[in-house]
Amino acid sequence: MTGHLVASCALLLALLQAPAVPPRGPLRLYAVGDINLGRRTARERLIEGDTLYSFRPLLDTLRGADITFGNLESPIAADTGQVDDSGAVFTAPPIAAAALAQAGFDIVSTANNHAWDGGEATLQETMRQLTRAGVLFVGSAFGRDMAEQPVIVRRGGWRVAFFAITRAWNPAPYTFYRHPGANYVAWGDTAWIFPAIRSLKESGRADLVVVSVHGGQEFVDAPPKYHQDLLYGLVDAGADLVLAHHPHVLQPVVRYKGKPIVQSLGNFIFLQSGPWTRLSAILRVIVRPDKQLRLSAIPIRAGHQATLATGAAADSVRSRLGIPLSTPAHP
Repeated sequence: MTGHLVASCALLLALLQAPAVPPRGPLRLYAVGDINLGRRTARERLIEGDTLYSFRPLLDTLRGADITFGNLESPIAADTGQVDDSGAVFTAPPIAAAALAQAGFDIVSTANNHAWDGGEATLQETMRQLTRAGVLFVGSAFGRDMAEQPVIVRRGGWRVAFFAITRAWNPAPYTFYRHPGANYVAWGDTAWIFPAIRSLKESGRADLVVVSVHGGQEFVDAPPKYHQDLLYGLVDAGADLVLAHHPHVLQPVVRYKGKPIVQSLGNFIFLQSGPWTRLSAILRVIVRPDKQLRLSAIPIRAGHQATLATGAAADSVRSRLGIPLSTPAHP
């Protein structure tokens, strides 16, 4: 009995002397929509060596987050030194990976309808270049099983798991699994993504689960019901935050079972002719220690170079998203 008492006292003393675990502070997660570094001015400036042209006006903001996320719509091809402006096929030069890293991006989704632009070799090159630059990517990998795995980002005591899926696929939209891209890119099949989210939540390996979704209908103000059902289903499966893109315009942020669903983040580095395609935002998500999420938006004008939106444009961003605005100067 005496031996047990001594051991218990020693254990208690060790616990009292152990350094206190610092409380986990708030997490700042920023997210943007479509990043296309493979067209016109954005691509030309990269080839000329101006690595940060597309992001320069917003560098301090993008770099100020604990985790910055975006959807990479332009695969990264081997360097040809030529400017390709071939419509809806986007490929960026190798320096694009370094540009993303220097701009402050920690992780990007590579699961979208443009992932096969440039073909298999370019998709592989994209993953290699991002890895060399130190930018994490999710939604593609060398093998379907790996593409469907979450990527866990650790910051300040937080473990944030990212999944990425696409429901849009340019080469073969209705026969994805017959296309060679199915060996590399994660398709938005509920038969695997719902159980994968549930399994991750049950394992306790992540404090927060974020799902990036590329799909829906382009240039509309709200998602069609079939797409909305998918977004809601992700929350039912356990997602804490859903970040959707592909429509190229902002759509309202909604809450379902208390969890935010960003139905479309619109464009970021992407120039299109429609006026609503040029209004966008940097989504600011502040995650409190109790895991409650507070959302606001920094209004942005999208284009080959993203800039801060003010005045009536900023008001339109607030109206379309339905969440409060914040500014880089007053985060």
